[in-house]
Amino acid sequence: MELASEVLTGLRGRRPFDLWWARSVVALSAGVFVATLLAVFSVRGTDELASWWGLAMFLAFMSWGTVALTWQGALYLLPKAMGRGGGFFSCLRFLAVSALSLLVLSVAGMIAQLPPTGLVITFVPFVIPIVLFWIIGCHIRVKSCLCAVVLLVVVGTRLYTLPSGGASGAYPLAEPQDDDVRLMSWNLGGRAPFFRGSNDADIGAVAEIVRKHEVHVLCLQGVSSRQFLDKLLLELGHDWKGGVSSGGGKSTAVLSRIGGEVQSPLNGMDYGGPTVLRIRSHKGMLQFVSCHGSPGRKSWQRRKMVDWILHEFRGAKSKTVIAGDFNIDTSRGWTFLAPMLSDSLSFDLASWRALAIMGEDPGFDARATSSMGRRSDWVMVDSKMPITGYRVLQSVEVGRMDHFPVLLRVGLGKAGRGIAAD
Repeated sequence: MELASEVLTGLRGRRPFDLWWARSVVALSAGVFVATLLAVFSVRGTDELASWWGLAMFLAFMSWGTVALTWQGALYLLPKAMGRGGGFFSCLRFLAVSALSLLVLSVAGMIAQLPPTGLVITFVPFVIPIVLFWIIGCHIRVKSCLCAVVLLVVVGTRLYTLPSGGASGAYPLAEPQDDDVRLMSWNLGGRAPFFRGSNDADIGAVAEIVRKHEVHVLCLQGVSSRQFLDKLLLELGHDWKGGVSSGGGKSTAVLSRIGGEVQSPLNGMDYGGPTVLRIRSHKGMLQFVSCHGSPGRKSWQRRKMVDWILHEFRGAKSKTVIAGDFNIDTSRGWTFLAPMLSDSLSFDLASWRALAIMGEDPGFDARATSSMGRRSDWVMVDSKMPITGYRVLQSVEVGRMDHFPVLLRVGLGKAGRGIAAD
């Protein structure tokens, strides 16, 4: 780096720290290092590395561009303060540029309908080193190069120890029976700004996928309106019936072609409330519950929904299947996106463990159910019901949704014998 500094000085005949473009190159290099480090510690396997590294680089370039604009603005407004030397003024410049850059990013996040607090926390590890090396400029010594070498060794070690895939096993399935129920759980919504969710133009494609897989019960989340659901029912055919919760543009719904009664007993919850399908027979009752947990930094609201499920269905004699997008990813630990996805990973993990009382999750440690390798869609099956099939249809792409359909096949046993027979 000292040799590069001498070359840059010789090209311009000026002191290195006066060169704006030299500062930008050094700062961008710091951003690339940080992005690579965060990406390799956010993935579960090498198959996820490309997407996570690309996203980390995107955030690094956004941070770098914001710092460059902020620096130029400060230099224009306060030329004397920005040009003074000394450790005290360097610290002031560091704090001022960092704070202003994070403020600009938070405003941009609010425009894009992203949580500002989580966005700021996410960008901190990108912005801080970029600002630091922007101020240092080309005054980089051997110690800085040694730090870069150490980071390269850490990254290389992490890459060497990563498995080739994220999933470590498959749930042991029972033998399929003729009267098994095929259930599909699908979040039709999306997340701004890249995924806007489904609209009326996607209804035909959704119905075709449901028919292709011969689904009996369809648990939906992110339903935009009652009118959307009515059009979907019309497309599916007269055999299908169902209902939707009162959650506005983020409602839950359950549709069925094997009968039953649909209820939405919890209307005051954010993102609507769970929708329940109850199928009564002379040998017992079956219950299918569609849920949608609040996204982002709202772990207490997600726990509120889990507590309601435990209160309503735990200990019931009926057999219950709980499906939906809980917005809790237990398949991985910390990632650099974690501050935007949750305000407490430990609290979300405790909520998942509490819900595990209700039965078995055949998709645990399985394939991702949504964008960026996340597995936030769960299916909890009563332990009295044998699980004969589980698939995540990752090849299905409809509209601008950021979730894949989850297909489950469960045996009903004596309580539901004959209900789902084709």
